Amino acid sequence: MCTIGAIRLNSNETVLFKNKDFADEGFNDKLALNELYFGPLGLETFGEAGKAPIFSGLSLGANKYGLMACVNHVKSTGPRSLNYDLLVQHVMAECNSVDGAIENIKNLVGKHAYWWGNVVLADNEKVAIAEVRDSACKFKVGDNVAFRTNHQPLFGENASPDGIECSGLRYASAAERLAQAASVQDIISILSTHDSQCGSTGICNHSALLKTVYSYVLHQKEGKVNLYTCKGNPCSQAWEKLQVPLGIDWSQQAEHQFLRDYPN
Repeated sequence: MCTIGAIRLNSNETVLFKNKDFADEGFNDKLALNELYFGPLGLETFGEAGKAPIFSGLSLGANKYGLMACVNHVKSTGPRSLNYDLLVQHVMAECNSVDGAIENIKNLVGKHAYWWGNVVLADNEKVAIAEVRDSACKFKVGDNVAFRTNHQPLFGENASPDGIECSGLRYASAAERLAQAASVQDIISILSTHDSQCGSTGICNHSALLKTVYSYVLHQKEGKVNLYTCKGNPCSQAWEKLQVPLGIDWSQQAEHQFLRDYPN
């Protein structure tokens, strides 16, 4: 039920966000952090509670060039396809712009089939969406706002093909609220909302099958990236703010401090 998106607040300030919804409410993030990029890893086993996690590529990320990305689930298509999290990891390691990331995803999807997923991309100039299914992908590039729930509008869908509850209603809710968003706090408020028609399965999820286990807001401004993160449901748990040490801000000491401070 993950909800993802990005918004450019002004010419030098961009926010990327994600609610991560998994079956195992006691899940702890596993992080990748180095001089080039940061990100929490995704799971092959996100829909299974009580089992040993099988980690994949990055669920969300930011790199030293100012590129940010995140991904969410649309449909699992079996072991012959690669996990969409690997797309985020590739663009974090190899790209320095939204345009470069789009070309990178086209190339990767042309070589191998992937699970169906949505990737939101953002840099200081634009935002974009990549909808990936098997060996096909469609893109939408915009100036200011991009977001997705668990279906693929560019492929003509208005509900989740994997039966994930309320994807259409969450999409409409996110669209309405993002149209009014003007700050990091506005994004945090959006991630904490419950759509009345969905009951417990709004953007912040408390459902029996999948619950919000982490929320992330990556705030990039003037070359610095701050992470606002919350472990558990964001409507009730405390948020923490950490500066992500990338590029010239990275050192082994800064990395160790970040990992110590991360809510896990």
